Formats: sequence, C-alpha cells, structure tokens
Amino acid sequence: MAAKFYLTTPLYYVNDLPHIGHAYTTVAADVLARYKRGAGFDVNFLTGTDEHGQKIAEAALAKGEEPQAFVNRMVEGFKKAWRELDISYDDFIRTTEKRHEAVVQRVFSQLLQQGDIYKGEYEGWYCVPDESFWSELELREDLEGRKLCPDCGRPVEIVKEETYFFKLSKYQAQLLEHLEKYPEFIAPDARRNEIIQFVKPGLRDLSITRLTFKWGVPVPHDPKHVIYVWFDALINYISALGYPDGEKFKKFWPADVHLMGKEIVRFHAVTWPALLLALGIPLPKQIFGHGWWTVEGQKMSKSKGNVVDPLALSEQYGVDA
Repeated sequence: MAAKFYLTTPLYYVNDLPHIGHAYTTVAADVLARYKRGAGFDVNFLTGTDEHGQKIAEAALAKGEEPQAFVNRMVEGFKKAWRELDISYDDFIRTTEKRHEAVVQRVFSQLLQQGDIYKGEYEGWYCVPDESFWSELELREDLEGRKLCPDCGRPVEIVKEETYFFKLSKYQAQLLEHLEKYPEFIAPDARRNEIIQFVKPGLRDLSITRLTFKWGVPVPHDPKHVIYVWFDALINYISALGYPDGEKFKKFWPADVHLMGKEIVRFHAVTWPALLLALGIPLPKQIFGHGWWTVEGQKMSKSKGNVVDPLALSEQYGVDA
C-alpha cells in the first residue's frame, strides 16, 4: 500500500479576490503535491475558503448583498484562479458547507461537555480586519495615541460581551513539551522561536463565540452565539476528511504539512494544536510558515493599493513563471 501524504493550504478569506500571496502558498503546495505523487505517495491536497465572520458580513453589506450570495460569488474567483494556475488539489472545502458546519458543532458540543469550553464574559482589544484579539501589551500606538493591531497596523476596538471560552491555558505545558520534543513541528526555525516565546509567558483562555453579528456557525443549544471564525476555520483540516468516522480521516490524518503565510502561524501553532489535544487527536507533523511577498519592503495589502494580481501575471508570463 502506498504511503500517504496529506498537505493543506490555509482556507482563504473571501472578502476580496485572490492576490499573489494566496497564489504563492497554493502553487508551493501544488509543487509539493505533484512531487509526492510522482514519488509514489497517495496524496490528499486540500485547499478551500473561509467564509464566516464579521469582516465577510461587512464586505457583503458594502456590496448590498446577502452574505451567502456574496461568498458564493467570491468563491468562484478563487476556483477560477486555481483552474487557470493549474492547481491539482484533491478537495476544496468551504466553511459554509454542511459537512464542515456539522463537524464544527460536534466539536464544540464535545468540548463543552468535557469542560474545555465554558461560558463567561470577554472584554478586550479586537481587530476586525484580522478577526483577532490582542492584549494591551501587544498593541502598537500611533502619534495620536490610538491603539493599533500589531499585525495589520489598523485601529483596534474594545469589545465587551458574553462569550464562550476555550481553555487554551490548560494546554500550555503540553504544547511547550511538544515544541521541545519535536523541533520540526514548526518551520522554519524563526517561526518556531516566535511561537515558543509567545507560549512560554502563559496562554490566556480564548473567546470563541460572538453575539454582535449572525454570520457564522450557530452554537448548538445557544444559537444567539455564533462560533469565532478562527475556531470554525481551523476545524476544516479534519472536517474535510469526514472526522471522526470517515475513511479519509482514518487514512490521512495526521496532516504531514500545513502550509501558510507567517502571519497566521500563531493560530495554527497554538490554537489548533491545543484544540486537537483537547479532542485527543494526534497533532500534525509540521506547520510551515513562509515569508511575505513585499513591494518596496512593505507587505502587500488592499488598503495600500499595492496588491499584485497573479492571473494578470500568468497571462503575461505563463503559468509556470
């Protein structure tokens, strides 16, 4: 029987069209998938789209569309891009699919039942564009004293609401132990060192539901809450395999490599392993966070207007280039 190889890209957020950063991760994954197939491995190459959250709801509203209609349209842009770039993925998962939402709710219910999720109240700094929470110490400030997200540099806001928390703090010691025992778990080394420095001072429990908008997977038995977009999206790596009883899950898990840009390594190297530890599932073999494409030293971003269109480039120079 051929050895298996399971690799993933992150789920791309569909608030805008694919840019060269998305294409870079996906082409790199495609090269790896083709190489492994050529070497005789039974490969499962997963990609897809992340379609829930406040940012998507706001983007849909700005276009005068219902969120589902908006994401349906935006997903076609990603599928078209991957067709034109000749990406040989084996599965494409959307977080609005029933096969995914059912697993997210099942995981939430199990963790709630076993005491790894509990109800409380959250108050803290939140970056809407990045859908991420930050402590006071992690924030930057501009010349006017406004608090800024350390990742994207945009203003953050104070959020206070009833929420369900995931006991991230409970898994700090296990996570550190795994990082020290398996140095190849996070690559390259610079990413691994960043994560160790993040985990060592202590992890705070993670707020994993929202009340202020409705565009997300409802919490089972408490549907006024929707599940936090990162908690929802990370579960795609097992929902796509039919967790817990699917033949693909039994065959392909654990993932051999999760490939992504460096800005989302923290979610994959801290939140995701802690979630898997809570579920009693083996951890992936490697999380690889590549660097950014930059223009004159600046990260590409839509707000700066310096984003490069990979399809325009492929039309001019060919898909291989």
